[in-house]
Amino acid sequence: MTERGCKKDPQTQYELTKALEEYIKVIHDLELRSGSAAAKEVAERLGVKAPSVTAALHKLDSLGMVEYKPYQEVKLTEKGRQVAEKLDWRHKTLMDFLLLIGVNEEVAKTDACEIEHIVHRETIEKLSSYLQAVEN
Repeated sequence: MTERGCKKDPQTQYELTKALEEYIKVIHDLELRSGSAAAKEVAERLGVKAPSVTAALHKLDSLGMVEYKPYQEVKLTEKGRQVAEKLDWRHKTLMDFLLLIGVNEEVAKTDACEIEHIVHRETIEKLSSYLQAVEN
C-alpha cells in the first residue's frame, strides 16, 4: 500500500519506476526508428545528463530489461520489449479513449503519458473492450 492507503496493481509492478518505464519507451522507439539506441540519444530524448542515463541503464540491465555495456549500443531484451509494447498499448488505449470523449489532442497526449504508468491493468482492459465495442 502507498502512504494514502491505495494498493498498487501487482501486474504493473516490475520493480520499475515511471522514469525507468520512460527509458524503456525511448529505447524501444529508437530501436524501431534506427535499429539501435545509444546512451547519448536516450539522454537527448529524455533531457537528462549522461550519468543519469548510465545509472538507469545499469538498473534496467540488472532487471533483465536491457543489455547494456558502457560505450556500446543498448538493446532491449525480450522482457524489455514486452514491457515497451505493453506501455505502447496502454498509451494508445488511453489516447483513443480520451479523444473519443472529446479531450483536446495535446491534453490527451499529456494525460495518457502520465496515466499509462499508474492505471490498473483491469481498467485498461475494460477501456480497450469498450473502445472495440464502440468501433463496431
